[in-house]
Amino acid sequence: MQLIEVSRTVMKEVLDLQEGEEVLIITNPGEVLGISLSLFHAAKELRAKPTVMIQDVKETLDYAERSVLGALNSEPDVVISISEKKFGKDPYGLNIGYIGRDNKKYSHLFEKLLWGDKRIRAFWSPGIDVYMYLRAVPIDYARLRVEASVLAQILDRGEEVHITSEKGTDLWINIKGRKALKDDGDFRKPGRGGNIPAGEVFISPTLRKSEGTIVFDGTLGLGGKSILPEKPVRVEVEEGFVRRIKGGKDAEKLENAIRDAEKRALEMGKEEFARNSWNLGELGIGLNPKAIMSGKLLEDEKLRNTVHIAIGANYDNDAPALNHFDCLIMNPTVEVDEERIMEKGRFLIF
Repeated sequence: MQLIEVSRTVMKEVLDLQEGEEVLIITNPGEVLGISLSLFHAAKELRAKPTVMIQDVKETLDYAERSVLGALNSEPDVVISISEKKFGKDPYGLNIGYIGRDNKKYSHLFEKLLWGDKRIRAFWSPGIDVYMYLRAVPIDYARLRVEASVLAQILDRGEEVHITSEKGTDLWINIKGRKALKDDGDFRKPGRGGNIPAGEVFISPTLRKSEGTIVFDGTLGLGGKSILPEKPVRVEVEEGFVRRIKGGKDAEKLENAIRDAEKRALEMGKEEFARNSWNLGELGIGLNPKAIMSGKLLEDEKLRNTVHIAIGANYDNDAPALNHFDCLIMNPTVEVDEERIMEKGRFLIF
């Protein structure tokens, strides 16, 4: 399959792009530019109005270019980020903040337009490569949306999730009052967005109520890069915060990445951001049938036999932080209010 064929699928099935709609594609030089140009041409075939903007590669704590944020402020119908690492942070959002039409505060203009105002629809693909795009993007989106809906409904009515694994994970995550989000490739209406490749359901843990032990034995996200740990990384969680990290040099890399985000937040005078650098920000469950362990978090977190836990900012915007580090647990057993939905990485609900 060629890039343009996959991009046609994205424009039609994922975005439902219409004639005359404005599409802003933010990208970097290198391999990702080819993917971006294929999306440009697929949009042109549908008689839309695409624009490609190329900025330097951005690390986790780097700012996006002012011109990129200015283009975003024009409120195009669709925004796409095809980046080698990250889109880039928003200095105004971090230091002052945006208030969306939902009266919530957002630290990035992109998030305000997408979730706060529901003026755009979007997807973002940090760390994507051509092989991943060709393999894990052309999937059965109808089936993915059904499975994601079933899983989201279970989480929505749940209050507590218990995750265990043979490597030693024994974690209790409180989700009472939280609502699950679906990265199901249905970005056809304003206010909807997620990753490409798609394929996960995720939820923000209730603040300060998760307890237990996590053993990460899959990919560790460290912001702009990810690593496969040589030995499992053990993380102790108390009152919703990471308190201790053990497990050799890879554990040190994770801890140092968190401390870097904490230090940057303190330098900015953002004590709340610094404190939340250690927050349990997300529980995610993978659903993509074609995802493989590639060492790139964008794909690895979509693996069907995994769950991932993020350290840092959450998706309910009540625990802001500069970091959001997703890390994987392989072949877990997952129970929601004592209902077992996954056993040793195998789904029991569909």
